[in-house]
Amino acid sequence: MKVVVFLVINFFCFLINAQVLIGIDTAIASALRTNPKIQLSQLDVKQKKALIRGSYNLENPSIGIEAPYGNKFEINVQQNFQNPLIYVQQAKLGKQNILLSEENQHLTKWQLIRDVRTVYLNLQYAEILVKQLSNQDSIFHNIFLSSARLYEAGDLGLLEKVSAETKSKEIENTLLNAKADLKNAQLQLQLIAGLKALNYKADEVIRKSNTKLPDGLEFDSAAIKKSALLSYYEQNTKVQKQNLNLQKTKLLPGLSFGYLNQVGEEQPINFHLRYGITLPLWFWTYSSEIKVAKYQYKMSQSQYAIAQNAYSSKYAEILNDIGKNTSNLNYYEKEGIKQAELIKKTAKRSYDAGEISIVIYLYSLNEGFEIEQRYNEAIRNFNQAIIELNYLIGQ
Repeated sequence: MKVVVFLVINFFCFLINAQVLIGIDTAIASALRTNPKIQLSQLDVKQKKALIRGSYNLENPSIGIEAPYGNKFEINVQQNFQNPLIYVQQAKLGKQNILLSEENQHLTKWQLIRDVRTVYLNLQYAEILVKQLSNQDSIFHNIFLSSARLYEAGDLGLLEKVSAETKSKEIENTLLNAKADLKNAQLQLQLIAGLKALNYKADEVIRKSNTKLPDGLEFDSAAIKKSALLSYYEQNTKVQKQNLNLQKTKLLPGLSFGYLNQVGEEQPINFHLRYGITLPLWFWTYSSEIKVAKYQYKMSQSQYAIAQNAYSSKYAEILNDIGKNTSNLNYYEKEGIKQAELIKKTAKRSYDAGEISIVIYLYSLNEGFEIEQRYNEAIRNFNQAIIELNYLIGQ
């Protein structure tokens, strides 16, 4: 019985600790399906579509009773209507608001895709960093153990032994921090993508993105038409312009229809119909609303212009970052990584042959590992710039 319990416990521990492979496309699909931001934007569209039904809203009819001759109460009904053009303008405003909500939904989608890609990239980088540091930790720990034995045997000085111990402890601590960062990256992916498990692992190691870049890394004027952010601000100006048209239309007179009994019982016809118009005499109220609408329209135009400038600036900044990181990657791919391997191999061979001290050996190994780490950082920075570029151009 104890054996069975032991096996069951170990099985569940294995399930808890087992890593689940996940690809970027799967993470994005899960986020688009479950993330609350997407659900909120979808509800906002539905809300705007429901509100458009109120574009043709009528005032509540007035129903009362009165006694024209003091001997009998009669019912009277009065119904006021706004100018028909107002209902038309309200319907147009409702449609523009629906388009604005749809643009917001589109923008939310691309922002979420960008965020998932960034979190996934952080997971890939955290994984490769833990792998590299684990390798370093093993190497430097073995060097420390070897130096401790040589020191005890009197074949190594205290400085060399302390140097090896210090470097080993430093890498060990860095590895612990890297593992904590990895757990955090897994948690962030779980939360943003709405995943159930926690211990996720990227299905491929971090590598340079193969996204096709703009020719010559120059500004693409056509990309501005694909920007979800700019489309949102552009649509907002249309909403505010339509609202201004609506406020101006409210200056037009409305209509009034009603029924009122004003005759006695001896008359053959005992009802009268009333027709009239409603006049917007309190012009200052309408004038104030028109001014507010004008300011809102001008503000939306300014916001759109600011967004365009920010877009152009961000686009240029990202292209510059891509250019810099491309140069870095070219260096590491052509020379840096080869030099790192050569440094580590030469250092080990020289140390084994007694040609260099353990301090120089540690320094040389550390230099080789740092080159490899900077290479991975360059890949991450390049891929992050590509993620931002794809967000701007809607890819």
